[in-house]
Amino acid sequence: MEEIQKILEELKFEIGTTDALKDTKEKIVLGTGNFTGNVLFIGDDVNLYIDENFKVKPGSSGEFLIKLCDIVGLLPEDYYITTLTKSEKNYRELEEKDKRDLKEYLMVQISLMNPKVIVSLGQDVAELLLEREFKFLQEKGKVMNWKGDIKLLVTYDANFAKKSRDDGGKRAKVAVDFWGDLKTIKNLIEEI
Repeated sequence: MEEIQKILEELKFEIGTTDALKDTKEKIVLGTGNFTGNVLFIGDDVNLYIDENFKVKPGSSGEFLIKLCDIVGLLPEDYYITTLTKSEKNYRELEEKDKRDLKEYLMVQISLMNPKVIVSLGQDVAELLLEREFKFLQEKGKVMNWKGDIKLLVTYDANFAKKSRDDGGKRAKVAVDFWGDLKTIKNLIEEI
């Protein structure tokens, strides 16, 4: 694990040298949670975490995701949460060169973690991972085989699910579907 930590530190440095991030004072945070967990959540939401120790902003999408994971029985040691940019920038707002570089760094991070299940939080992440157009309404919530033995499940962006629940209550369709997808992930890792 010491060797992986060293590579992760180098990766953090490399991410900070991308054109979009090199001239900013933004803190690069690779993710939060258990890096050796079975589940990797990937989003493009700057509010998924603040630091490596599950620190989140009160009322944020990160707090919402972590609370739902707790309720469904996904324990903190089961998962790791990361974003595409590892910073307060949104991936879709970046130049193509930065997107390519950050995708490459994400693939390194995935290979180092070697999760059993990847959860794509939103369509943009799904299209990046699958390298194709993703038909969200038809394919969301289905467990797919990704690279190697890694399973991939695409669900709603956590912020979108949180807003839907806030606006429509606990029975809002998006919130119910998101909850169902988390239960699918819990069942999936129990089978592994």
